[in-house]
Amino acid sequence: MDEPDDIQRDVPALPADEAGAEDAYAYLAEPCESCLERMALLERRIGYAFRSKRLLFKALTHSSYMNENPRSGMRHNERLEFLGDAVLGVILAEHLFRFFPERREGELSLMRSWLVSESNLSELAQEMDIGYYLLLGCGEDASGGRGRAALLADAFEALVGAIYLDGGFAAANTFVLAAFAVKLRTVDEDKAQINYKNALQQEAYDRFGDQPQYVVVAVSGPEHTKQFSVEVRLAGRVLAAGDGASKKEAEMNAARTALVLLAQEHKRDLI
Repeated sequence: MDEPDDIQRDVPALPADEAGAEDAYAYLAEPCESCLERMALLERRIGYAFRSKRLLFKALTHSSYMNENPRSGMRHNERLEFLGDAVLGVILAEHLFRFFPERREGELSLMRSWLVSESNLSELAQEMDIGYYLLLGCGEDASGGRGRAALLADAFEALVGAIYLDGGFAAANTFVLAAFAVKLRTVDEDKAQINYKNALQQEAYDRFGDQPQYVVVAVSGPEHTKQFSVEVRLAGRVLAAGDGASKKEAEMNAARTALVLLAQEHKRDLI
């Protein structure tokens, strides 16, 4: 029985002595010559050379491009994004497990959640200039898609998935740990911020289906002792404010106050 057209076998490439890596992904579109040149630049930038250029091509193809070019035979990167998300989680979870042997599961989960947040993934994608290499539809491109955080975060996950399929876990592990090297060094220092801000993000989504926004409303004091004031806003209202010697500290304090206020509101609603 034939499989539906939308089902593809994204399986790791066979060893070179059994079959060429390209043969395992023959169902994917073949990159054009100019695309290959652009992809070679990206490969140098990320420090990984693909055996299957088709996989990298797919990782860089946004659904908007495929929708505008339905006869191209191309596949968008959403399946690779799904896989990359899982691979990324495993790699970072193992690193945190080994590097923080005394930490409880809840704390490790918060660290991982912060590491794989949209803001962090999009920041890493921007550092690699992934947006420049994406294949986007004209409308998505014109509306600023190459710089959109959610789109860049998804593309980063798709790239991780493609590297995993192309080179296996070891290749993906090397890429991810190198990309996250700086953030992994600071994740423990930021754990308090991770706790309050992630907790507020989850609470806001569960209760309101929305995400909190942090806005710097004032900066005071001399250069060496600046004081930041931040408001955290949700669904069109100011939830709370916080002050701190840095923007991060002020955001953390605002999130902590907001959690207290939301808990009080919830208690009143139950009475």
